[in-house]
Amino acid sequence: MRRTAVVVVLASLAAVGAGELTTQEVLARVKATYAGARTFTCDVRRVTASGVLGQRHVMRGTMTSLLPDRFRIDYVSPFAQSLVCNGVTVWLYTPRNNQVIVSSVGNKTEREMLGDLIGYFERDYSYALAGSQEVDGRATAVLEMTALSPDNAYPRGRVWVDTETWFPAEVELTDDLGNTVSYRLSNVRLNPAVDRSIFTFTPPPGVEVVRVD
Repeated sequence: MRRTAVVVVLASLAAVGAGELTTQEVLARVKATYAGARTFTCDVRRVTASGVLGQRHVMRGTMTSLLPDRFRIDYVSPFAQSLVCNGVTVWLYTPRNNQVIVSSVGNKTEREMLGDLIGYFERDYSYALAGSQEVDGRATAVLEMTALSPDNAYPRGRVWVDTETWFPAEVELTDDLGNTVSYRLSNVRLNPAVDRSIFTFTPPPGVEVVRVD
């Protein structure tokens, strides 16, 4: 019944052109997509940019998520690194440093958002539709985000929502200094079979474990 209702919602919304939508209508489409999804996999490109120094760092890899709060990203370029979250604990493993950093998802970092992009943002941000833009040749609706709390490390951001799949194509967060972190998602697959054991990380023997909680 739940998935039937989701299909009905998506079908009823499909008749409206992306350029005619309001902020709430875009969010409704994204929510309908998420309501029908339990897992997703995709390619991911993470970009961090310094607003002061002008430096830019790009990492590429793959992401697997079990909604709402478990995910794993395995970066392969420019070096290997794994970011794993089981909904409670986050592990950041960098083989070339022979080190894993362990923290709690209670820490306010961008890592929280990756399990459930829209759920995280709705809790901590307000949205405003800011037009449309192409991302990797895909039409997207752009949502500007404003933090609800003055204590948020990222007071503003943007989400580019693919207007064919109604799934985020890119997310960008900006801090008070103008530094940004963004995640661009491509080749998204919804509801593939996922091995739940990949969302827990066991450090290899001899690896330094650093706890930051």
